[in-house]
Amino acid sequence: MTMNILEKKAGIRALWQLCFHDDERFVDLLFDHLYRDENALCFEEHGVLTTALQMLPYRLTYGSSVLGVSYISGAATRPEYRNRGLMSRLLKQSFEVMRSRGIPLSALIPAEPWLYGYYATKGYAPVFFRRECDFTSVHRFEGAGYRRVNLSHDELYRFFDAQMRRRSCCLLHEPDDFEVICGDNRLDGGEVVALANEVGELSALAFVVPHDDRTVVKELLAVSDEAHDAALHEAMQLFPGVPLTVMAPPESEEGSLQRVGMIRIVDVPAMLSAVAQNHPGLQVVVRVTDPLLPGNDGAYRLGDGECRCVETDSCDLDVDVAELALVIFGDSHQASLIDFPSMRPYMSLMLD
Repeated sequence: MTMNILEKKAGIRALWQLCFHDDERFVDLLFDHLYRDENALCFEEHGVLTTALQMLPYRLTYGSSVLGVSYISGAATRPEYRNRGLMSRLLKQSFEVMRSRGIPLSALIPAEPWLYGYYATKGYAPVFFRRECDFTSVHRFEGAGYRRVNLSHDELYRFFDAQMRRRSCCLLHEPDDFEVICGDNRLDGGEVVALANEVGELSALAFVVPHDDRTVVKELLAVSDEAHDAALHEAMQLFPGVPLTVMAPPESEEGSLQRVGMIRIVDVPAMLSAVAQNHPGLQVVVRVTDPLLPGNDGAYRLGDGECRCVETDSCDLDVDVAELALVIFGDSHQASLIDFPSMRPYMSLMLD
């Protein structure tokens, strides 16, 4: 039996709740605003939807390039159908769909720590990190010269998007996604804090929520250090008397480094072409193997801003597809040996 579009959506939503037990209002946000039939894959058996995932479209800034990313959301299998290889098959199918759409990257956040090992077997590498900076309840931030403002959703998004694009390697959010982010923030009892300077220019945007016994700033975008501190001052005023945790990109010099998520290179030639274009002085030959996507196998010469597939027995790097992701986006030992220009990516507000 083949499900129609509405039955498929209802089945995927039911499987989501069976496996994740989220607040119904949160699930409404996701399925009302982000769910698209063409981005949802599933298996069914005897009329039962057994396994599903969604490929949510994002874009990643990479230097001067912007690359397509499919973010895997809601990957789940009914308990009685687990350990049969269904999710492995569905992930491989999703990679093939991504390649057919010209999307070079896939990203995800494992729902449990042990799943990092599982997704590593599918070619994913742990390259997304963030800093978490903790402040006591008596810490003081300077807030003079800034005031809270109420702006339209479109005005907030324009500022948000412009500030996110200033980061050299960052996952971007589309307007529909931004609407869900703001809605999720409200469901958590938080506020989106917008601050303007003395001449009325929007200068900072902070996503603030209460969490357990503390206040958490899930994202803070500011045009200056002064605006940044003013936003933290406002966050502490919102929920006084409790410690504050601020999440920040990994290049921040303060706070503890926390693992956040993983990336997989789905289209190796496209990714290496972006590397070559952004680093025209790089001269290197990389041999890549990809057990799940043999179309990625081969030797690639990067030089003069271009990437070409070549026939050669010698190479500077010989890696599988997961190690290649670490070389490009992480802190691979092999990358350091040849001075490869790694660029650490960042993602935030992923509704995880």
